[in-house]
Amino acid sequence: MRKFLFTVLCFLIVSFSFSQEDKSRYAKNSMKVNSVAAVDYINTNLKLDSKQKAIVMNAYAEYAANMIKAHAKTGTKKGKDGNARTKDMLAKKELNKYVMRFSVKRDEMVKKCLKKRQIVKYNDLIRSINPHTLQVKKIKK
Repeated sequence: MRKFLFTVLCFLIVSFSFSQEDKSRYAKNSMKVNSVAAVDYINTNLKLDSKQKAIVMNAYAEYAANMIKAHAKTGTKKGKDGNARTKDMLAKKELNKYVMRFSVKRDEMVKKCLKKRQIVKYNDLIRSINPHTLQVKKIKK
């Protein structure tokens, strides 16, 4: 009876450990979907023409691809002392460096194709887009 219970217990442990979902796949898809939503939000508020929209779409698609790579790179970093909290903190700091660098590059690409009035409005719209996830959250005035 003991062997049977032990076998069932081991089987359940193994089956539950392999049934964990891969969340990175969902993060990649959500980043792509959110980039399209962000471009649509910018398009409706700035009234972009087709050429401007294409440039903005390319800039945000490149930004999303770079952020997916940055998430993959920072997820594997380890702290010097091996502490989990230090590891998380170092990963967040490094991810923020990537976010700042990629967002400056994205904004330069977008601002090159916009008019002066559109640039001013774009700077306001950017604050309502989360730079880590590209989710649009409208700011209350």
